[in-house]
Amino acid sequence: MRWFRDRKSLPDLGTTVLVAVLLGVGGAWGWGGLALVTAQVLPLAVRRRFPGWVLAVVTAATLARLLTTQPHNIDYVPVLIALYTVPSARRASVRWGLGGFSAAAVSAAMTVSKGPIDGALLTLAVCVMAWLLGAERQRHAAERAEFAAQRTRFRLERLAAERREQTARRLHDTLARTTTVMLVQAEALLAVGKLTDADRARVDAMLAAGRDALGQVRETLRELRDDGEQPPGPALAAVLAELSAAGLVIEEEPALHRIPDRVRDLADRIVSEAAINALRHNGPGVRLRVGVEVLPESVRIVLRNDQRGQPTPGAGYGLDSLRAQLAARGGSLDAGPAGGGWSVVAVIPCLAEPATATQ
Repeated sequence: MRWFRDRKSLPDLGTTVLVAVLLGVGGAWGWGGLALVTAQVLPLAVRRRFPGWVLAVVTAATLARLLTTQPHNIDYVPVLIALYTVPSARRASVRWGLGGFSAAAVSAAMTVSKGPIDGALLTLAVCVMAWLLGAERQRHAAERAEFAAQRTRFRLERLAAERREQTARRLHDTLARTTTVMLVQAEALLAVGKLTDADRARVDAMLAAGRDALGQVRETLRELRDDGEQPPGPALAAVLAELSAAGLVIEEEPALHRIPDRVRDLADRIVSEAAINALRHNGPGVRLRVGVEVLPESVRIVLRNDQRGQPTPGAGYGLDSLRAQLAARGGSLDAGPAGGGWSVVAVIPCLAEPATATQ
């Protein structure tokens, strides 16, 4: 009985019973009007799930009762409760149109026996008040939902900041320290060791690579601990040029300039990661084709390369990280064999001007 376990259903059921008791005390539960009173009261149990239908049924039953019996003000209490709920309806025609019609119809029906003041005006004022109270309650509910969403976002941002700080601490305590020790030892070997010219060249190359790695680690630490906007990584053009010099063959110049700026950095990372993987797993001479399609609400990037030998099982950290980032934004990234080669298909959600370019 899931309906009885719903926290909102129990108050509605209690309200229905209370209204039934109230009408019974007022003498409404006579045998002649039992069906109409039941139609007035019973739908209130599902008023939150079907606010429009409940208001329509309750209003029709109430009008029939007011026009066929000697009416009392207590007889239209079910309509007031339904009017209180109807501002939660999704359709404006239900909230405004049906709500206004219900209030006007019940007020007109009360005019017959109560007159224009005690009947029409009083009933209309009470109905409008019930509707306004429901609209105010709905506004507060929307504000609470927005506050809960903002609180969740702040909590996620705080957790992300804590993870960045933890990652920075690990990089500092392990990789940066180890790289520094290696550089110190290499410099000592270069200064006091008896090395040939070829060995000295090798040590110099090792020192240059170590200093570059240490600089990148320090730059990464600054980015992780920077609460502001992070500086961009290496330009995609420079990455592709370096890979091309190492043997990657890009068949045509990709139309990356059409990608909106708001997602350009993420798109560059996807292309860069796929290009690096193509060269790493297939060696010099591998051919890479890049297709870009810019749609009104997304950017689709398709990268395909030749496949040599057996594909490496599983996915690397780079693609996994990008896939998780895209999934968090409502996008997707798929990688796998396709047409005798390997393909990476990424969909980045955005709001962009429609334009299309392939390869």
